[in-house]
Amino acid sequence: MKAPLVYTNVVVRNWQPWVKLGVHEITNPMGFFSRVKLDYPVSLGDYRFPSNPDEPMVLHLVHVPTLPAGAGLDQRTAWRTARALLYTKTFDDFEQRIRDELGRMLGPGGFDASRDIRAITVNRWGHGYAYGQNSLFDEERDPAVNVVAQRKVGRLSIAGSDAAWSAYAHAAIDEAHRAVAEVGS
Repeated sequence: MKAPLVYTNVVVRNWQPWVKLGVHEITNPMGFFSRVKLDYPVSLGDYRFPSNPDEPMVLHLVHVPTLPAGAGLDQRTAWRTARALLYTKTFDDFEQRIRDELGRMLGPGGFDASRDIRAITVNRWGHGYAYGQNSLFDEERDPAVNVVAQRKVGRLSIAGSDAAWSAYAHAAIDEAHRAVAEVGS
């Protein structure tokens, strides 16, 4: 079972409002986008990240579809339901939320969505993060449960974060190590 997740990138004509407000990331726990930040300063080959606030910049926005508190569902059912709701959202739904929230967050710094937004991409992952055991809702998991996720299929060994019931890279690396050893045996 995986949690749904949405990563959105918004290209803006400059990042002066961020400088004027003195921020590089905004945590917005009650908003549609829980995290809004300037993209990572990465340079590769001939590409150089924007270092001047007058240059265009990519903003990274994160939306984690959830259900209202008190919905009375276990986590897995809640994620299934949130995933189904995510798939009903249109690009226009996301664009309206982007323009509204960025306007309210960055407007005091001079941001104007109609003038400053140059491009938007919305990346929806209905299956974003692997489900990890939650001691509040789950009984102690039998270690044998992982065996199903790690079972070889013919000469193929299964790896990845799902086989470890973990969403993180270190777990996927550990599973890859295990799977390679299985293939060699």
